[in-house]
Amino acid sequence: MTQENTQITLASIHCSMLLVALIDFPGTILFGLGLYGILVGFDQDFLPMLANPLIIIIMLIIGAIIMLWGIIRMMLLARQKQGILQQ
Repeated sequence: MTQENTQITLASIHCSMLLVALIDFPGTILFGLGLYGILVGFDQDFLPMLANPLIIIIMLIIGAIIMLWGIIRMMLLARQKQGILQQ
């Protein structure tokens, strides 16, 4: 692989990592709000929807799924980047 192709591939991996981070962010927010609803309690003035335990559970599940996808995808991209840098 030539130096130019390596740089293009690394730039592509970097852009993919940024995209994964952007997609992962809402999952982190959902998970954090779900934890807030569980730990601080229900019927808070901060977000009225946190008064519904079902919504909190759904937020935790969806947030955890998005975060898990982000972790797996980021690890795969990091491994791919490491493999290219070691060549």
